[in-house]
Formats: sequence, C-alpha cells, structure tokens
Amino acid sequence: MKILAVFAALFLAASAAFASSDFEKDLELAEIGNAGGQFRTGARYLNGDGVETDYSKALEWLLKAAGQNHANALYDLGYMYLYGVGVPPDFIKAAEYFDRSKDGGFLPAWHILGVMYYDGAGVPRDIEKAREYCKKAADGGYKSAEKMLESGIFDIK
Repeated sequence: MKILAVFAALFLAASAAFASSDFEKDLELAEIGNAGGQFRTGARYLNGDGVETDYSKALEWLLKAAGQNHANALYDLGYMYLYGVGVPPDFIKAAEYFDRSKDGGFLPAWHILGVMYYDGAGVPRDIEKAREYCKKAADGGYKSAEKMLESGIFDIK
C-alpha cells in the first residue's frame, strides 16, 4: 500500500488535464450521450474544475461514460474506489475499473494495476505481473512506470 499513496497526487494532475475549458459545452454533450462530454463533466465535478466539487455528480457522469467504455472515465472510477473518494473504498472494484481502462489502452491504468499487483491491493500479489504491467506502461512512454522499473523495486526476490 505504500506505493499507492503516491498516486493520489499524481492522479489529480492527470485527470484535470483532460477537462476542457467550456463546462457548458461539455455538459451539453454529456446530456446527449457523448462519452467524452460525460467524462469531462464527471472529471470536473471530481476535481472541482470550474464547478464546485460534487462526488455524486462525478460518479453519475463517470459511470455513464464508463458504460461506453471510455478509458479515462474507467480510470477515474478506479481512482475513486481505490482511495474512497465519494464512495466507500473498494480495492476489488478499483482493480476492475483499472483493468477495463487498461483494455482501452490507457497507460496510467497499466501502471496503477502494476502497483496494485505489487502491493496485493484488490488483486493477488504478483511481482511478475506487476513488472509486466509497469513495463507495458513504460514502453508506451509513461514516465512514472519508467522510474518504477529503474528503481530496482522488482529486483527484490
């Protein structure tokens, strides 16, 4: 669980980067079923970006986008469950959302799942799978995963 604590701060910066500057336009898109608009609206409510933080609205919009397999929304839901943000903490549910996000090609999801396998949080502890997932993220250019691999953490027997 030690490594997971680092991700709380990293997540907020990454998630906020996806929010567009026009909330009204995102909300309009969200309301007509656009997954990107639903994700951005949910991310705004999650991070308090241009609107007051509202975890129930964040959850509502992120779930709608996740229903369309929006990889970033799936990641944000994983984060919410991993850290108990607006929902009760649930490592198993977090891992499920991160796994679906990873399947959508979202590199941070590969990395966080690697960390979860390393820690045994919501998934069985599996150092080889942790290394494999972090390598996949690193091979895609995800810097945090590169640093984790370079640290030698996986060299521990």
